Amino acid sequence: MKMEWEHYCHLRDAISKVWTQEKHNLHRQFIVNEGKSKDVERRLRWDWLYYAQMSSWICANLYPYINDNHINTALKRIMADLDKKGT
Repeated sequence: MKMEWEHYCHLRDAISKVWTQEKHNLHRQFIVNEGKSKDVERRLRWDWLYYAQMSSWICANLYPYINDNHINTALKRIMADLDKKGT
């Protein structure tokens, strides 16, 4: 993961403030039912990022040195950690 540890922790903390297992499961089902996403899990990760209201922070702090692929890798790790805590 190319994201700086400090930035990863900030992202993880922001998402964990709005994330619950119940909301996660319900939103996943919504995405599936909507039928528009080719990659449900990726859409779910990025939706949590949006719900945490991190867009402007990402533009200012992450995009100068990494791209969406690196952010997605961090989001996978964050979701896996949150999912473990939520079960």
